[in-house]
Amino acid sequence: MKKIALAVLFSALYVLSLAQPQPLLSPWSAGEDQQNRYEQIQSAKIAFFTTELELSPKEAEEFWPIYNNFWKEREKSYRRIQGNLKNIDKALSGESKISETELKTLMDKYVSEFSSEGDIFKNFHSQFMRILPAEKVAKIYVTEEKFRIKMIHQLRRGQGGPGAPQNLR
Repeated sequence: MKKIALAVLFSALYVLSLAQPQPLLSPWSAGEDQQNRYEQIQSAKIAFFTTELELSPKEAEEFWPIYNNFWKEREKSYRRIQGNLKNIDKALSGESKISETELKTLMDKYVSEFSSEGDIFKNFHSQFMRILPAEKVAKIYVTEEKFRIKMIHQLRRGQGGPGAPQNLR
């Protein structure tokens, strides 16, 4: 039962990680506007998490540094995955002559990065469990998805117009 629960948890986390975009920045904006947008989204995320997780001041003090490191590691992993995928795409497009062995090596690197991402989740899950009760750790994962959905709807609907969900439960 425990193995099944862990498999379900990591499968859900894997799907969530794939659904996470690069930092939510507008591709057509640049420079200062892009940085401002990123900071706005980060501020909104902090506010959303603070409300949803109901962390005590002590919990928040311990949680945020760990969570920020968690996201930095996830972003690094995401960039490596995307880089590997671009290399595979380039090899398939015929831009570079590549042997089947080299293509297999590229694919192995791509697939192994997902395992590394799972290791990131395991590591930080353990860290979260050391500082928070299980219910709040579970809320972290649910809150990430709720925030992602909220941001998608805001971006699609112009900051949460008609049609954006009011309650994500």
